[in-house]
Amino acid sequence: MRFLRPLDRKAIRDVWHLRGPALAIAVVVLCGVASFVSMRSMVPHLTNAQQAYYRDSRFADLWVNVKRAPVSVLREIAAMPGVTAVEVRVSGEVILDVPGLPEPATGLIVGLPTSRVPALDLITIRRGRALATGHDDDVVISEGFANANALAPGDSLGAVVNGRWRQLHIVGTALSPEFVLEMRPTDLFPDNQRYGIVWIAEDAARAAFGMQGAWNQAAIALAKGASASEVIARLDVLLARYGTLGAYGRSLQMSHRFLSDEIKQARAMATAAPAIFLGVAAFLLNIVLSRIVASQREQIGMLKAFGLTAWELARHYALIALGPVLAGALSGSVLGLWLAGQMAGLYARYYRIPNAPFQPHLSVIVIGVGISVLAALFGAVSAVRRVLRLPAADAMRPEAPARYRAGLAESMHLDRWLSPVGRMTLRAIERRPLRAALGVLGMALGVAVMMVGAFQFDAIRTLRDVQFEYAQREDIAVTFTGPRGENALRELSHLPGVTRVEATRAAAVRVQHEQHTRQLGLVAVDGGARLRPVVDAHGRRVELPGDGLLISRSLATLLDVHVGDTVRVEALTGRRHAAPMRIGALLNDLVGTNAYLPTDELRRFVGEGDVLDGAVMSVEAEWQDTAYARLKRFPGVAGVGARAAVVANFDKMMADSFNVTLFTLLLFAGALAVGVVYNTARIALSERGRELASLRVLGFTRSEVARMLFGEQLALGFAAVPVGYLIGAMFCWLLVSGFSSELFRLPFVIHPRTFLSSALLLVVAGLGSAVLVRRRLDQLDLVAVLKTRE
Repeated sequence: MRFLRPLDRKAIRDVWHLRGPALAIAVVVLCGVASFVSMRSMVPHLTNAQQAYYRDSRFADLWVNVKRAPVSVLREIAAMPGVTAVEVRVSGEVILDVPGLPEPATGLIVGLPTSRVPALDLITIRRGRALATGHDDDVVISEGFANANALAPGDSLGAVVNGRWRQLHIVGTALSPEFVLEMRPTDLFPDNQRYGIVWIAEDAARAAFGMQGAWNQAAIALAKGASASEVIARLDVLLARYGTLGAYGRSLQMSHRFLSDEIKQARAMATAAPAIFLGVAAFLLNIVLSRIVASQREQIGMLKAFGLTAWELARHYALIALGPVLAGALSGSVLGLWLAGQMAGLYARYYRIPNAPFQPHLSVIVIGVGISVLAALFGAVSAVRRVLRLPAADAMRPEAPARYRAGLAESMHLDRWLSPVGRMTLRAIERRPLRAALGVLGMALGVAVMMVGAFQFDAIRTLRDVQFEYAQREDIAVTFTGPRGENALRELSHLPGVTRVEATRAAAVRVQHEQHTRQLGLVAVDGGARLRPVVDAHGRRVELPGDGLLISRSLATLLDVHVGDTVRVEALTGRRHAAPMRIGALLNDLVGTNAYLPTDELRRFVGEGDVLDGAVMSVEAEWQDTAYARLKRFPGVAGVGARAAVVANFDKMMADSFNVTLFTLLLFAGALAVGVVYNTARIALSERGRELASLRVLGFTRSEVARMLFGEQLALGFAAVPVGYLIGAMFCWLLVSGFSSELFRLPFVIHPRTFLSSALLLVVAGLGSAVLVRRRLDQLDLVAVLKTRE
């Protein structure tokens, strides 16, 4: 200690004297920095891994699907301006019989050349070997599908390929940049156990699907600076006669889209959560330092009189502020890096990128610590600047006594209903309204952060209930390999245990309004549908308008349309013609960008007659396994979805990933609430120590003095709860707005238990703080306190 300057030794003594509030500030800073470092570390980790993988595997820029096109057209695509590489292939969905899995799985068969290296979208072999020429039943499967089903090279799968049952032999597992997230385009969430990618030799794929000399999917790479929209327009014109559903770029590629949205959300969370915690830390520092400066006013004047400059005094109080902040920031950096490593492991379970170990970024830690230091300095400067501006003589003079007058409650004679302790508590609040308001605001922020964490549970739970209890009420969903007639429904209805079957139909269309364009599936709706009704965000059934389209509000926002506007709808199947359609109503739903039309109108528009591309069924529970076994070899079926399995997978995914993140946020919210409440009570004790000691000397008991102090905190807590509810609701609304996307929208639903748990957090924090502060109150040295000058 001898090598320190006198002012530095004084700073250490001041921090030790206020070690309780300093620790609370350090914990709040720890939470803020940990949330910043953990979430912000994910942004460069995911971004760099994504970009490196895309570059090394030659990830394409555009894709286009057709019904059947000759290989000769490849030359015309390659000759288009801006196109640098083209890779064509054969792909199609099939039913897979996975050992040990009662439900049928769906596999996306993708043809892979064996005599050359593909020009684009290279796969990375993880186990086993690559495909070899002449082995038509050998396959390589995606790693996520293999791990979920405990499959390894040497195992076999059964598959119905183009109506024929085949036994496929697994020779390897692999990853692909196209399937960083292995998920069907029609599914809401990934299900690695029931959906996987199956690579097969190119010649075997063409023979299996009857595509000799033809292809049905192309991947295209563009030159740097080339216009993707212009190339897409040329592709659509060139491939129209081959039944194209429209070319699309990376922004609409399912896997890339999910990963990019995840990066955006991580970036948003890395800004929002730390801002709240560090803002509260600056607020607490301001209160603590204001108290220190007020109690040391005369010392400051004396130091100025001895020649210390305002800069040296500012440095002194900045050191007091930086002590707990730096301790919290460094601890938060360590905790944040650990959390980031855990999050990287969770991301790796769903987003499969090879050779992407988590590496800490020093810049993230530096920025996190720097922001916390700036917050500390802001709180310190705003607390001491008024006193530092005073001349030495004025600073040495005690502050003018407060001017007391009757408050509102006393003027209205409301205090006569209170005990003496109650009246003193009320006067303490009324005579220091700013201090009381700051205390209420601090506690309210703790309630608000708790609400934000609990609200996300409410939103996810509501999304689950609406989607799986109201929108998808079937037991089994079936997708056909192509359009089928009404007789397909009769065949399905004859399966054992089936009690109801309904057709599903969605026609691929392109919707355009002014310069805005979107490709989507226009869904046919039958007025009597019970298994797949159209429901809103609250699960209420919505009827189609008598005239025009029913579209999602999210789609209306993307197209910039309102009810009554007209859009151009172009069918990408059937007659492939375009027609103007009126927007009849908007749907406030939670998933996707959807458009609906009555079944008869859709059939007339597309011109394909009474066809369907899938069906949904209700099946008695005891017959479901039998139905699955029959569907595994059912001709013309490309995919089977089991609602119970989808719900179980959703719950597991939430438990494995989302709940971990939310638990961390709730833990941080609790730390914030405890820090704020304890600090408020501790500072109140410091400010009123002489007053409370005087009351003890006058004969008040310890319990009466404690009730006076804690009664004030209790009153502030009661006032903080509704304020916290308002701030929390605002935060929740901002979260809903910030995280809404084309794929998902969080519902703005706050359950009563969230309000209750948020208030309960404040109660628990208050009780814990009361125990700690009561001990200090009981240990007051009455003589020492009364000797202390104001």
